[in-house]
Parts: sequence; C-alpha cells; structure tokens
Amino acid sequence: MTESGELGMASGEWKVLGGESGDCRWRVAILTADTQTTGSHAEQSEQARKLLEQLAGFHCTVKHDNAGAPYLTGHDSMHISLSHCRKAVAAATCHNSEVGIDIESRRQIPHSLMQRVCTPNELAAIKAAADPTKAFLQLWTRKEAVLKCRRTGIRGFESVVSALSDPLVEVHDIDCGSSDIIAAIATSRIQASM
Repeated sequence: MTESGELGMASGEWKVLGGESGDCRWRVAILTADTQTTGSHAEQSEQARKLLEQLAGFHCTVKHDNAGAPYLTGHDSMHISLSHCRKAVAAATCHNSEVGIDIESRRQIPHSLMQRVCTPNELAAIKAAADPTKAFLQLWTRKEAVLKCRRTGIRGFESVVSALSDPLVEVHDIDCGSSDIIAAIATSRIQASM
C-alpha cells in the first residue's frame, strides 16, 4: 500500500509493506522525503515513531536498551526497529520475533570503508556489479539489519564483516520505490522470549 500525505511529519510519500519469514509476520513503513532531507536527527526520530504508530495502531512510547536497541514499553510481544537517513525514515514491527531494519540514501562510499566491512568475495561482487554503489549499499543495509535484529548494533568492523553468516536470521531487501533509497529487513528465525 502506498499513501501520500503528511502524517503530521515531513511531506513526502509513505508506504506500508509486509511479509513473512517462517512463523514471523513483519511490517515496514517507509517515508521518503519530497525534499533533500527528512530533517534533523531529533525530527527523524519523531518521524520514525509516528510511522511506528501507523504500523501498531496505537500511541507508542519508544525506549532504548543498554545496547541502544529500541523497544516499546508495555508491548513485549511486538518487536521494533527504526532507521533513518538523509532522504528517508523507516519503522519495522514483528510479533514474537526480533526484527532489524536499515535504510540508506545513495551516496559515494569510500573504498577504504568497503574494504573494512566486506569479505574479499563481497568486494569482488561489488566491483563486478553494474552499479557498485548500489551493490555496496544493498549489502550494507542487509548487514546492518542483521546486527539490529541481533540487538547488538555495530561492535567494530569485524561484527559487520561476518553479519550475513548468521543462520538464525533471515534477510529481505525492501523496495522503497526509489533507486536513491535502499533498505533491508532482518528477522530472527527463533521466536523471541517474552
């Protein structure tokens, strides 16, 4: 479903997507900005919370655990993840399973960063891709979504390099409707403890 409007936030296009991974049903809401930016960090965080409310259907109070991972107070079975970049904001929910989402705007990526977060095989695939920047950002969003799903975040570049080797996490690319916005969602194949 794609909607247009303001939702009380930056104007632009927003869409709600859903999918399944095993027993887990996930939903994602994405707002892409009409302008170059979706606002300051604080404004983006508030936009992500409002998108989360669209998905959940109720007022959401978002807290963060010691690792910085967001959670909802009073709704233990609904797991959430939030992400924002220069041109977009995303929120994801999943019942009974951990979830992670990452969204990125297209931009130049230093080769030195690619070398620090990619395996040699990944670097070769990026170099061979028709659009190396997009290939890297797809890989990066997948990896960061997995790390968010694990609720560990980025703990040094070694954690990023090995992120996609986790057999307990399933990853899906998200169609944001723009070649300038790239996103991925990850869900745990094991139901979260409540």
